[in-house]
Amino acid sequence: MIDVSLVTERFLLISGAAESDERILALCQLSALRIQQMTVESEAQTPDDRLINAAACDAFYHWTLINRATDPDSLKSFRAGDITVEGDAQAVCEAALKLRNEAFDSLSGLLCDNSFYFGEVSIDDVGALV
Repeated sequence: MIDVSLVTERFLLISGAAESDERILALCQLSALRIQQMTVESEAQTPDDRLINAAACDAFYHWTLINRATDPDSLKSFRAGDITVEGDAQAVCEAALKLRNEAFDSLSGLLCDNSFYFGEVSIDDVGALV
């Protein structure tokens, strides 16, 4: 199970927000759940920093989109570690998406693939699919 308090803590580091509010907590909970559902069951039981980081980056990306939709002037910059991104709202959203995608890329060995199906298709004597 992904610890939402750790996801929220990482989110605050990425976003530069001073403290979490109900909206941030809800986004962190939803992102943790989303990552949990995507993770191979055996890996989901053991805490992994990559899962926490991916959930925080996912929450940050959605938080950025919400802020852009509600107040585009609020997105002048953000700081993730030693990197500061400044620019218009579009550039900040693109940077947040890149950060999220990089975090998801690090999960490649931990995720299960639910989008692929391999099975047999039978055709009866008339040619209709069974």
